[in-house]
Amino acid sequence: MSSKQSGLAYDLSLFEPEPSRMPGNKNDKAASGALKANVVRLDTGRLETPKKKELNFPRMIAVGLIVSIAATVGIFVLRNNVVINELNEQIHEANLVLENQENLAAQYQLKIDRKLTDEFVQEYAETKLGMTKANASQKEFVPLTNGDKGNVIRGDGKESFLSRLGKAFHI
Repeated sequence: MSSKQSGLAYDLSLFEPEPSRMPGNKNDKAASGALKANVVRLDTGRLETPKKKELNFPRMIAVGLIVSIAATVGIFVLRNNVVINELNEQIHEANLVLENQENLAAQYQLKIDRKLTDEFVQEYAETKLGMTKANASQKEFVPLTNGDKGNVIRGDGKESFLSRLGKAFHI
């Protein structure tokens, strides 16, 4: 701001109405013309207070239904995620139990294999069960085939690719 204008802000006489421009003073036609020139007419439609919107009950019901459906879907998604997490925890725990049981089974199998050697089984069979080893006279061999021969015959009448290729080159 300049120094000339800084003092004007405190000059209250600028805000007082001049007697020649008073709306009640009709003696001065020039003042009245100046007053009319300074008057700005406003559109009366814009100055009215806006009317309250009427409540649209079908729209309110539709919005309420949409919000309730969205909330229900959100709740179901959240619930399903919780159930999936719980099931994943149960699966993880079951896998740990299964792994532990497999380790125990391997340990027990190693203990059994250490105790049940071939010599121990043979000794137990001879002493406790009265069994003996089979000798050569007790063994009998059974022939499985009588010298049958098998021939592959192509009975479908189709030639293979290689046989057609051989015929093409006269091999």
